[in-house]
Amino acid sequence: MHREYTSVARILIVDDEEADRRLIQAILERAGYETVLVADGEEALSACLSTQFDIVITDLQMPKVHGFELITALRDTDQPPAIIAVSGTGHHQLAIADALGAKFTLSKPANPDAVLEAVGQLLRGRG
Repeated sequence: MHREYTSVARILIVDDEEADRRLIQAILERAGYETVLVADGEEALSACLSTQFDIVITDLQMPKVHGFELITALRDTDQPPAIIAVSGTGHHQLAIADALGAKFTLSKPANPDAVLEAVGQLLRGRG
């Protein structure tokens, strides 16, 4: 279903919890997407300076650079990626992420169908 986008879509997964990063990676790679993993917002900002990503899936509660800061920094770039925010800390933080510019917000643990639906909608919107 989503394979038509795999040759052009680059998805960055940002989460300080390795298990959560790997879960989202497994969901996306099983569907044919290419992913890059980083452990925090600081690494994400560095990665985004060297590579253009179509989508960034970011946790919110992270050390060094909080997810809110990452969303704001990415939103203000010349070619901002679409952002999906994920959090296990409740709907309040997801609502803030939405207000800051996240296109989708998802609760942890990641629901495979919700992740694939959000990514698919974002890529169709860009196509």
